[in-house]
This record gives sequence, C-alpha cells and structure tokens, in this order.
Amino acid sequence: MRIAIAGSTGFVGGRLIEQLLANSNIQIAALSRRGVALIHPNNQGIVTDFFSLASAERALKNCEVAFYFLHSMIPSNTLSQGNFEDFDFILADNFARAAKATGVKKIVYVGGIVDENTTSISMHLRSRLEVERVLGSSGIPLTTIRCSLVIGAEGSSFQILKKLVSRLPSMFLPNWCNTPCQPVAIEDLIRVLDFTIFRHELDGICIDLGAPGLLSYRKLIELTAKAAGLKRKFMSIPFIPIQLSKLWVRLVTGASQELVYPLIDSLIHPMTVRPANKISANILPQFTPIDQALAKAISEKKIVIKLSNPGNISLPPSENAFESRLVKSVQRLSRPQNTNALKIARLYFAWLSRFFNGIINVKNNGQCAKFYLAFCQKSMLELTFSPNRST
Repeated sequence: MRIAIAGSTGFVGGRLIEQLLANSNIQIAALSRRGVALIHPNNQGIVTDFFSLASAERALKNCEVAFYFLHSMIPSNTLSQGNFEDFDFILADNFARAAKATGVKKIVYVGGIVDENTTSISMHLRSRLEVERVLGSSGIPLTTIRCSLVIGAEGSSFQILKKLVSRLPSMFLPNWCNTPCQPVAIEDLIRVLDFTIFRHELDGICIDLGAPGLLSYRKLIELTAKAAGLKRKFMSIPFIPIQLSKLWVRLVTGASQELVYPLIDSLIHPMTVRPANKISANILPQFTPIDQALAKAISEKKIVIKLSNPGNISLPPSENAFESRLVKSVQRLSRPQNTNALKIARLYFAWLSRFFNGIINVKNNGQCAKFYLAFCQKSMLELTFSPNRST
C-alpha cells in the first residue's frame, strides 16, 4: 500500500513516518515543500507545492491513503498577503481535488476539538473546521482526529509551554488559564493514525482524542514545571486582557506573532472530548498519563527530519525555483446572489480600469487580462484564466 503524508517535515508528519518505516508492507510518499530524504527502499520524498493543483496531483498519484497535516500559520514566503485561514482553504481545496482526481481511497486529517454548532470560535479553530469540511467535500471517506494540545518535544504549542515555565520563576495567570482541556501524548495520536490505515471501522468518522480527565491550562502549566523539576510561583489575575497575554507570551518565548496570536485566541474555548466522538476502548485501550507524557517530552530531543536532495527525492523541474520571490495574495469575498466567480472577475477588471482611469488600463479578451501603465507598451501583469483548473 502506498501512503502519502502531506506535511511530512512537521511535528505529526515526521513522527508518523518514523512509525510507518517499520512496516514493510507500506510505501511512503513523503510530501513537503523542501523535500525529505527517506533512506529506505520503496519510500520516496517528493517536493510538493500544494498551492499548485498540478503539483498536488503528481504527488498523490498511485496513493491509496493520504494524510493531511498542512497549515500555513507561518507564511511560506516573504510576499504573502492574506489571512492564514484563506491560505489553508486553498491548500485543502487543492489537496481534495487532487485526491479525487488521482483515486485516493481515504483521507486522514488531524484538526482541533471544536463545537461545530457554535458561531463564536477563534479564527484558528474556525479554520481547522473549515479545512475539515473542504477535505470532506471531495466525496472521499474522511477520518478526522480532533485534538486539544498534543504533547511532544517538537510540538509548537508544547515548546511555547516549556519556554514559559523555564524562563519565568513567577507567572501571573489570566482568566483563560482556567479553561478546561484534554491534552494527548503524541505517541497516542500516532498509534491512532497508524490504526486508521487498515482499520476500516474508522473510515469516514470523526474522533475527539484526549487523555481521560479534565485539566485546566493552569494545571497543565503546573505539571509542566513539575516535570521539568522547576519550582515556580503562580498567581491568578483574571482581569489581564487577552491582547496583553498574546504580547507577553510572544516576548517571553520568542515565538512568532503568526503562531502565538491564533493559538492564544483558541485557549478561551474548552477543548474537551465529547462522549459521542470518544474513541472506542478496543482501538486505544490505554492513554499515556499526562505527567508521563510531559516528562518524556521535556527529556527527549526533537526529532530532526533530514532535508537534502539525494536520488530518492523527486524534484519537479522549476517547481521550487524562486520560491521566496513568489507572490501569494488572497482576498475572500462574499458572493452576491445570482453571480458566480467568473462574473465577479470580469466586473473587477472593468472596475479597475475606471478606478485608475488614465493610470492603469486593462485589456481583457475573456481568457487573459493584461494590465498596462499609461504610456507604457509592455504589460506589467497578466492574469490567465484556466478553465480546467478553476471554478
């Protein structure tokens, strides 16, 4: 069986590869923007840009099961314009289309625990839910594993937690630290992901995954300090605004704004396992205790996925060339009734000429729009419509 892992150099993807390499009946297609070297027979690292539908289709060819671990909270290049949820939408849409076109039989996705019936959720959790729905729109059976915080040495959320307790002898805890959650050890998540490949009773279902028993984020911080052998003082100050919390966490940990702000916004929402979505005990009979998971994550070194370009990495011609110079610009619009995307695009070209009257001219033949500065013969931008790639 050939398995595709999209996001193979990430926290979960790297761990899953390590688990699957021991199974001689599985061929791994490790998909990432930079490439990953798998020095095992029948396995292949494939440089893949999921912003390109053609690249996605090449990468998923001949794969039966596809794992989706992509996110774009940290921009992939310097010339990015748009929210991470818009980029994540495009990545998931291309993945779903490519999976359908290439005959993938099952998609497995890891998202966040969220109540889909509520409207007041953070942008991060809303995006995770939207990605889940986009992947499900392909018609391919989708298995979704929803998690709270995943505890492991490479996890970005855990690294932030670890840096907070190691760098602050005293901590002032805001109100969101009382929010309940159910973390899970990375080893438990990987075991479930491994099961999804051959356990067909998991096809097309949604699972909330978390260790038994509720914890507050305050208790989780205290357990992390204890696992690290550190004595820390904690004081609750409920009136600290969440905006100040974001700035404080960013400054102390050195993590990027793009990562910290969406994560902190999500911490006001309880992320607890719902009985209807609880995993069956005959699939995962025992969870790793949280204190043990924390101690292991603190003591172990981060797993480094080797990046290189040996013979077992497929490098499509010019696919990755000039990546830092690429422009990714996304604006999401509400579509008025009785219109479609093509009509809106044509209206945009006509509006642009009027708005920049005498400065920018647009020549549009229905398939290609060329933009000219006044008194300039050479076009400065061309947009070409691809009927086979766009709706």
